[in-house]
Amino acid sequence: SSAIKKSILDKLMVEVEANLGTAMTYTLFEYAKDNKEVFMENQPVNTVTSVSNNISIGTSDVPPSKKKEKKEQLSKTQKRKLADKTDNKGELPRGWNWVDVIK
Repeated sequence: SSAIKKSILDKLMVEVEANLGTAMTYTLFEYAKDNKEVFMENQPVNTVTSVSNNISIGTSDVPPSKKKEKKEQLSKTQKRKLADKTDNKGELPRGWNWVDVIK
């Protein structure tokens, strides 16, 4: 619900203010993971069960359609250029995008 989202954002903003000026992405994710029970304690359980019931009813009546995703086809020239740029593992060499400062 929107009230739960608002309370989670408020708690995360307090954590952001405490870590201002540092690299905090990992810290925020760890804080949210450690406190997920506190964040979700007021979450209504009834809405989650009704959604799962609708999904199970919908999937039992209709068989899933199988669609294969088409892979991008490269020409021989494109494959050759790609192979020339990369090493034997398919990775670009170290420093391929470095800027030459001194010329």
